[in-house]
Amino acid sequence: MLFPTKSLFLFIKFSIRRYFIKIIFVAGTTTVLGCSGAVWKNHGDSCIHISEKPPLRRVINYSDHELCGRKLSPRTAPNPLTRPKTK
Repeated sequence: MLFPTKSLFLFIKFSIRRYFIKIIFVAGTTTVLGCSGAVWKNHGDSCIHISEKPPLRRVINYSDHELCGRKLSPRTAPNPLTRPKTK
């Protein structure tokens, strides 16, 4: 019958401790970076973020609609005259 040694118990104990330290680190980093307070304002066709500090004082985003809760623009119907005619 094999009995686990003391070194195996220490290895398991330290690996579990290391795992929880990594979880705490990732959760803290996510909280700090995710809740940093970047406020985007809706300006019709774009979202604009104005910062007090350079180098990026004013950032304009036309493509990411989720930043400021914009709705997608209505889809325009394709022009049938621009399609190639294949027979």
